[in-house]
Amino acid sequence: MQTKYIIFDMDGLMIDSEKLSFNIIKSILREHGYDLSLDFYAKTIGVSRELSEQLFTRTFPGIDGRRDVYAVFFQRYFDALKAGQLEAKPGLYQLLNELDKRGIRRAVASSNDKSIVEASLKCIGVYNRMDALVYSELVERVKPFPDLFLQAAKMLGAKPEECLILEDSQAGVEAALSAHIPVILIPDMIPPTAEMLKACLRSYDSLYDVIDYIKANDFRTDATIF
Repeated sequence: MQTKYIIFDMDGLMIDSEKLSFNIIKSILREHGYDLSLDFYAKTIGVSRELSEQLFTRTFPGIDGRRDVYAVFFQRYFDALKAGQLEAKPGLYQLLNELDKRGIRRAVASSNDKSIVEASLKCIGVYNRMDALVYSELVERVKPFPDLFLQAAKMLGAKPEECLILEDSQAGVEAALSAHIPVILIPDMIPPTAEMLKACLRSYDSLYDVIDYIKANDFRTDATIF
């Protein structure tokens, strides 16, 4: 069946937020006398905030993940957005232009909270270019469970087999597989495992490559604009 809908992950896929988030949390932990490794940070990517909070609480003695890490993080993250420190990933605007031209509707499916999703998309100027937004408050479980992607398909009026997911994280790939929706991987900070690469339809360096894939496979709907 022809792909008619695209479902985007957000952090690390649409926006260059993973480096920003890593640096903010690293600075918070440094204030408490701890260092944040990239390997540990990778465990928090794409999963629920509650799980991330628990990881910090269990790993760093005297740290409360909710109070000492994420309460501070959100304030500093929103300050960074206001300061214009968030940028779109290379190729995002060009990809959205191509989807517009071909009549391909799209959704964002993020494990983040509504406030973060909306503020981030508005910051890079694409909030009004999405047909549906799915965030943690709308589902019972976030990635690596399939709920976010299935809800996105539902909100688009699509069957799962009509969709294609764009992801950068292991949790997102696992969620896509559970939803039985093909997924293209565009890795960000964390290199993919061999298992991730094998599970994905394709793996690319940037969203520019997704444009080439769409052209090569002639994605379009009956609503194509010429």
